[in-house]
Amino acid sequence: MSTPQTGPQPEDQRPGGAPTDSREGKHGFLQSIKGPLWFSFALALIGGAVVTMASSGGTDNPVRFDLGLIAFGVFFMVSLVVVAMLQLAAKDNPEHLSRGSGVHRSSEELHRKAVAKRKAEAQRKREESGPERSGGTTSS
Repeated sequence: MSTPQTGPQPEDQRPGGAPTDSREGKHGFLQSIKGPLWFSFALALIGGAVVTMASSGGTDNPVRFDLGLIAFGVFFMVSLVVVAMLQLAAKDNPEHLSRGSGVHRSSEELHRKAVAKRKAEAQRKREESGPERSGGTTSS
């Protein structure tokens, strides 16, 4: 594979430099979602069972499976979203994102370059205007 900007690239690597081993990617993906799904399913079963039993109001009333199924769905979705957000918060960014090259430049580097350019231009203007002021005389 070859692109105009980067030239020839090896076929076994992605643009970020990570190998393209499909077994490794799938295995990691399945491992990352199996745990949260099972946790959410177990929590939803417990929540659904508790709501089913509590909503009947005693042994004289019929069991409310409709409320239990609604509670199961709500517990499953809410716990899955919470676990996913916790996983995202705990996951570190890949190292190549913080290098600051190409489109993802570091703003600190850009700021330093702009300040240095302004200082150099101000120094150049001072040098240009400096000899004219000191060498000239004013006539009254």
